[in-house]
Order: sequence, then C-alpha cells, then structure tokens
Amino acid sequence: MRSFLIGITGNMGSGKSLFSSFFKKNGIPVYSSDKRSKILMNKIKLLKNNIIKFFGKKSYKNNKVNTKFLSKIVFKNPIYLKLLCSIVHPWIFLDFKNWIFSQKTFYSIKESAILFESGSYKYCDLIITIISPIDKMIERIIKRDHLSEKKIMNRIKFQISNKKKIKYSNIIIENTQDIFFLKKKTKEIHNKIIQKILKNG
Repeated sequence: MRSFLIGITGNMGSGKSLFSSFFKKNGIPVYSSDKRSKILMNKIKLLKNNIIKFFGKKSYKNNKVNTKFLSKIVFKNPIYLKLLCSIVHPWIFLDFKNWIFSQKTFYSIKESAILFESGSYKYCDLIITIISPIDKMIERIIKRDHLSEKKIMNRIKFQISNKKKIKYSNIIIENTQDIFFLKKKTKEIHNKIIQKILKNG
C-alpha cells in the first residue's frame, strides 16, 4: 500500500519547486519529475540511445544530457516535444512507481510541471496548483536560467493554461507574496492533510 500522494504543479517560474522544498525540509519525501528525468537520461543506457537515435549525437555532451540543445529543438516544434516525452515518460513512470511504494510517511509529494499533460494527476489523491502573475514568472526564470523573455514565453505556451489546471486541482495557491507566505501555506496544508488522513483512517 502506498502513502497518500499529493501532486504539486504549476507553470515554470510559478514557485512550485520552492513550495515543494518546504515540505521536504519538514521530512516529507518529494519526487521531482524534472530532476529525476535528468538523472534517468544520464543513467539508463537504453534511454540515452533512444534520445541520440531521434535527436542526434549533440543530445549528449561529455556523456551528459545536453538539455540546452534539446530544449532548443523541442520548444520550437510541439511534435518533437511530444516525441521526447514519449521516450522519457515511461522510464519516469517506472522510477516513480518504485519510489512511491518505498515511502513510509503519512503522505508523499510528486512535483511536476506537466502533471496534467503526462497523465500523472490521475494517481494523485490531492492536487495543488501554484499560480503566479506572468511578470513575476518571467522575472524568476530570467534570474534562475538566464533566458530571454522571448524564449520564456515560447516555453510557457507549450504548457496547459492555469484555467485548465485550476479546474482539476483541489488547492490553488497564488504565489504573489514573499517566501514567508509560501512557508505559512506549507504548514497550513500539512496540518490539514494529516488531519484528513487520520480522519479517514
């Protein structure tokens, strides 16, 4: 039997990773789909070979996945993005499946920018979506990834709208304030989840 699973999602730059990190600091296991995908793309030989087969040898640099090269390709063409996802996602699914059944805490978290697009939301008991104004998102991404505003907007358009995310979410958090706001929200939600789990037995 697996632990209660919470899905945390939001567009890039929304603050979902920061929000998830507060749960992790409080002892709640967090599966980051983005981080794990990079590890798997470097670790699994068959996965690596398939990526090179469809996207070329430049997909890897110094035996490490060349995310800059792949991003340049897939965020220009939705067909290439779907192709890359179809190659990588089955491995992420297996990796996550092994991970979730090994957790012993009251609940666990899966953080993913494409929780809905990948279909992962179907396995979540509760979904939290982080939303943020576009100017704040752009500001954070420029500071973090040093991308141009044009490139950022081009990537965001490939993610489903907040309107659709909100429709299928249980909790919506508007990340418009400071870091202490998210920390406070983490504590509030943590207490509610524990109460919910204990109540349902």
